Amino acid sequence: MNYCIASPHKNELWYDYRLYVNLKQEFEKLGYVHCAGAKNRLYFLGGPQRLFYPKVGQFDNNANNIALVYCHPEKLESLEQFDKVFVCSEGFKEYFQNKSFTTKQPIDVIPPFSSLKPIEQNRSRYECDVSFMGVPRVRPALDAILPLVDELGIKLSLFGPGWNNYPGGKSLERYWVARQIPYQHLPQLARGSKICLLDHHDSMNEIGSISHKYVDFVMSGGFVVSDFNQDAIKYYNGICFSEKRPLKDILLEYLSDEGKRKKHILMQQQIIMKQTTLDAAKKLAENFV
Repeated sequence: MNYCIASPHKNELWYDYRLYVNLKQEFEKLGYVHCAGAKNRLYFLGGPQRLFYPKVGQFDNNANNIALVYCHPEKLESLEQFDKVFVCSEGFKEYFQNKSFTTKQPIDVIPPFSSLKPIEQNRSRYECDVSFMGVPRVRPALDAILPLVDELGIKLSLFGPGWNNYPGGKSLERYWVARQIPYQHLPQLARGSKICLLDHHDSMNEIGSISHKYVDFVMSGGFVVSDFNQDAIKYYNGICFSEKRPLKDILLEYLSDEGKRKKHILMQQQIIMKQTTLDAAKKLAENFV
């Protein structure tokens, strides 16, 4: 059976690219063939739907169109054109219901998924107190951690392109380790970092959905701390910094307590143990024709 994926992110420097690559790999293992213009069309929606996608073409009402909304639901105008719609959180589902979006079938949830697992290998390149991986837009997590680096004597490591030009106006080049980190190395970074610091788009925090990156780091065995995210707190027992729980207090509580970090890692891994890319691919494929 053939399928194709409509994804705006097919550049390996974008983290969303991994959704595309990982799902293709799992579909292949299940016996499905990625073919341009196939009848089964999976749309990754992390923003407005585009008029044209490479290897998919323009939207075809006669195709079997399946949507997976993983980010920015507030930028979508309609879902009624899709034969089936999946979202990555209960928060997103409630958002569309409250906005009276019409769908051909009830919306279902496929939570963020991962293709990673912990490893026992250490690598000095990835050893640090706090790591952050992403692109250099203004990041609330970095704005929170930077004033604490010298105060608490923290070793901060940044991964991603362009951190020599951070729009927050601060020079971050001294923390910058690499322009890119291979996906298969994330478990090494998770193991080497005492804390994996993450943040989300404002809408994901307000509406409620963690990112696939969040699940990748937890699956990899990382101790994750993020900005205040409704989904992380309600469904994943997440540790989130906020005005009521400042990042400094979290760092002081966990940086020097490996046992406490390990206990929390194991608890979160139990919560997300079934959120694998393979499980997501199987659920999506149930809707192929």
